[in-house]
Amino acid sequence: MLVHRKIDPRLAAARVLVIGVGGLGTPAAVALATAGVGTLGLVDPDRVERSNLHRQLLYRTSDVGRPKVDAAADRLREAHGTVAVVPIARRFAPGDVALVRGWDAVVDGTDTIAAKFAVNDAAVAARVPLAHAGALGATVQLLTVLPGTSACFRCVFEEEPPAGDVPSCREAGALGPAVAVGGALQAAEVVRVLTGRRPGFADRLATLDLWTGRWRTVPVSVARRCAVCASSVERSQVA
Repeated sequence: MLVHRKIDPRLAAARVLVIGVGGLGTPAAVALATAGVGTLGLVDPDRVERSNLHRQLLYRTSDVGRPKVDAAADRLREAHGTVAVVPIARRFAPGDVALVRGWDAVVDGTDTIAAKFAVNDAAVAARVPLAHAGALGATVQLLTVLPGTSACFRCVFEEEPPAGDVPSCREAGALGPAVAVGGALQAAEVVRVLTGRRPGFADRLATLDLWTGRWRTVPVSVARRCAVCASSVERSQVA
């Protein structure tokens, strides 16, 4: 059912890239389309599996076997007739800066540490705001990156851990409500950025434990030795 309402023209003109259309990316995409974002890019190499259906909001049983980006695009267009959806059926790779350029914000819905570093580095290099989230079990983690202004994911975690040291969401699992909350909060951060408001999780690493209902926030700042972010901030200050 199409809902007609007044949409902020800044959102209607905005282009947001959602990388990873799974547990985090699907609720983020739904929230952004509902808010009135004009164009959504969806990046994911996977096909819908039956095991996805219980916590990835845009898929139905009839979608099993279809590329996720195509199924998600169909669902978003059905519910939000004004949104333009750009499906990109590929894996986001390290150095994919060109894929990020031209978008107004990026949502990181990936499910591995390696992918999160890759998305962060590309967003900072392209100087595109990034809403990061990660989920494991009942805990969701959030950080918003404003290139040239705030700390990035690599400022906080410095470098990738050895392969196999940290389980992915796919390997360890994540509670459905945890990823739903995480994706919705990412979308809210993007809306704040696009409408000129200060995001809530810039320079703050936030974690929410859904079992206890407790928030924990840790102030973070640009690391002088950060391989990607410090140089970006220095260029911004010089300009």
